[in-house]
Amino acid sequence: MVNQRISLISKLVLSIGLFYGASGAIAAPGEDSIARGKQVYNQQCAACHQAGGQGIPGSFPPQKGHTANVFNASGGMGGRDYLAHVLQYGLTGSIDVEGTSYNGNMPAWGGSLSDQQIADVLNYVLTAFGNRERLSRSFQPYTADEVNAVSGKDLSGKQVYQLRQAVVGSRGQSSGSVTSQDASVASMAAKVSLEQAIPKPIYAAVQDSGVVERLPSKSTWPGVKGAHYDALSPDGKQLMVSGFKTGNVYVMDTDNGEIQASIAIGEVVQGVKVSPDGRYGLAVAPAQGVVAIIDMEALSLVKKVSVGDTPHNIIFNKDSSLAYVTLQGEGALAVVDMTTLNKQRAIPTPGLDSPHNIDISGDGRRLWIRDFIGHVGVLDLDSERVLKVFKVGAGHGGIDVIPNSRYVATGAISASQVTVIDADSLAIVANLEVGTGPHGVRASADGRYLYTSVTADNMITIIDMGSLEVIRQEPVDGKFPFWLAVPGNP
Repeated sequence: MVNQRISLISKLVLSIGLFYGASGAIAAPGEDSIARGKQVYNQQCAACHQAGGQGIPGSFPPQKGHTANVFNASGGMGGRDYLAHVLQYGLTGSIDVEGTSYNGNMPAWGGSLSDQQIADVLNYVLTAFGNRERLSRSFQPYTADEVNAVSGKDLSGKQVYQLRQAVVGSRGQSSGSVTSQDASVASMAAKVSLEQAIPKPIYAAVQDSGVVERLPSKSTWPGVKGAHYDALSPDGKQLMVSGFKTGNVYVMDTDNGEIQASIAIGEVVQGVKVSPDGRYGLAVAPAQGVVAIIDMEALSLVKKVSVGDTPHNIIFNKDSSLAYVTLQGEGALAVVDMTTLNKQRAIPTPGLDSPHNIDISGDGRRLWIRDFIGHVGVLDLDSERVLKVFKVGAGHGGIDVIPNSRYVATGAISASQVTVIDADSLAIVANLEVGTGPHGVRASADGRYLYTSVTADNMITIIDMGSLEVIRQEPVDGKFPFWLAVPGNP
């Protein structure tokens, strides 16, 4: 599932272990439901779990052949109820599928998808990818009422992980321990006050709760369903937020959280960014293959620019004349001319098959690119050549060129570490334990502190970039903090 996360089937995916159940062809349940579920899957899940359900080894588990095995499991609450719980509440923990380990976390979909949509996706996945033949002939499709019956429990992804162990047993379980990770995180004492570590307000998009949280005041602003990516205007007065699965971009007043505008873009909206001159805001609609251009003064849609296959995020050059857009489906970057508001060309990114997030060096000469499965690449803009590719934590994550520093940092949603790279020597210098599922990374404008949104532990981890050590971990008021906007570091 995209996006995402972490995507809709990411929940399903992480839930899948090695369990061989009953087989036998079945009659297709609710063809209308299956057709709707296929549409949701292709729009929101296929980027992670792939159109054929095969997943991405080491990053996103397969659905092919395995979802039915979990469905057939008879331990605990049973596989049928368990799968509905996974989509409702997410899943956080380490599993093995056919000898490959996956240590990730899937967001809760109960707050973003309707009960009917969850039922539809379950029905599609259970009758696709070779799963149909593993089900009993007596299989009955999920209904919206059945999905609704498991809602309202306020479970965490880690609690669902414990349910999984009861359903499928220890089979397919990796040696990783959620409990030990929790203990490690909990043992880290704050070494500075929150006000000291965050001298100017930062803004966390908290996806599953549909809110934006302003820190250090910890003000919580509702009204942004599936708050996903966010970005500040250069003057810090406006915050753009993408509504994950709503198809809208929201513009908020940073003084009080008031929503100034809600602009329809597409079925899914991913990355957002405001140009350094403050004139335009850009928002990515991956399913449509477009970047939407928004007039930040009029707060209206100017144009949609076709850029290529599955765009994801954006960065501007320093004078706002060009925007670089990652094309996850092409292994390339699209270059958008901000004078003509048209795609200018594409730049290949060999070694990065699914470029995901992106940042630009302080001198504007290099692009740093984080891919979807666990790599970072550095591209020289003069030669348009990838200079080096680094293996980092599994899954996708944010990337930040630290201001006034030689360092570049990236998260990894399927791991527990932030990787720090020396931009001068092009070498990895540190892997810092920050909690389960770090994704968004953004440094303070002076480069002193790095803020990391830790999705599974629902907190912001703060790193001192001088000593390269964790100095504070602050809980957020909600679930699945995904991205961060920091003044002075677009």
